[in-house]
Amino acid sequence: MAIYQPPAHTPSDALIALRNGGVIIVPTETVYGLAADASNAIAIKRLYALKERPHNQPFSLLVADLCMARRYGKFDERAQNLAEAFWPGPLTLIVPLKADAPLCPLVLAGGKTVGLRVPDHESTRALISQFGGALAAPSANRAGAPAPTKAKDIAPDIRAGAAICLDDGPCQRGIASTLVDVSNDDIKILRQGDLARDAIMKTWPRP
Repeated sequence: MAIYQPPAHTPSDALIALRNGGVIIVPTETVYGLAADASNAIAIKRLYALKERPHNQPFSLLVADLCMARRYGKFDERAQNLAEAFWPGPLTLIVPLKADAPLCPLVLAGGKTVGLRVPDHESTRALISQFGGALAAPSANRAGAPAPTKAKDIAPDIRAGAAICLDDGPCQRGIASTLVDVSNDDIKILRQGDLARDAIMKTWPRP
């Protein structure tokens, strides 16, 4: 007897789930991530609960492009150079928060900065663009567990807690994004990921 296989989820399914305040699972070029509407308090509470993450730890955001990123953060020359050099790609930039950013305060845990990334994954960027706003998007794992690079490796309880899982096979890179803080006068690499420090420093404006 053939084993029943549920139909694969589509980007349209994911869009509906996001608009209804659901948490979904999306592929990127780095790892699979959970994602929720960054402006919806109910969605963000669901994301914290599913991730089992303390509410004092903010989420980074996925955006479709630099234009969308500017709705949420302030980009000086340094941030602009980095974004233009490495987006779409495995770089998360922490920049000062815009005062009128359309975000749920809970997503930033009360902070005055925001982490932003444009993923190098065409269908996920298209989904964000269709949705029309940023997605809070941590990796699809609990703290201490490996970040999944294949949908089949996502923990069953994480997958069961998400409304939708968009399976696009193995991630191209399989290493988390490099996290760079440019919210102050200097550069701070808070997490060394797939993007090398030397490549980042080459874009830095010289005095």
